[in-house]
Amino acid sequence: MPAYSRETGYYLNGKLPRIALIAKGVRFPAGRWLRFIGATSDPDLVQELAADLFPALRATPVSIVTLLTDADVDQFERELQAELGDSISG
Repeated sequence: MPAYSRETGYYLNGKLPRIALIAKGVRFPAGRWLRFIGATSDPDLVQELAADLFPALRATPVSIVTLLTDADVDQFERELQAELGDSISG
C-alpha cells in the first residue's frame, strides 16, 4: 500500500541519492524517504544541509525534484527506472 506525504517538505532518499520536494497528500515514490526540512527552505540550503547531515552525500550534489502530484511521482519513477534499472525498489 503506498504511503502519502502528511505535509509538504523536502524528503531524502539516500540510496538513490535524491531529494524531493513532496507536496502534502502526494504519494511517495518507491523506496524509503526521510523528511528532513520544511518546504520553505532555499534549495541550495537543502542540498547543503543534506551533505552536513549525511556525510556520504558530500562527494556530489544531490539533485532535487519537485513532486506536486501523483502524476509527477509516476514520471519521476519512470525516469529513475530508465536511469537506474530495477535497483530502486525497496
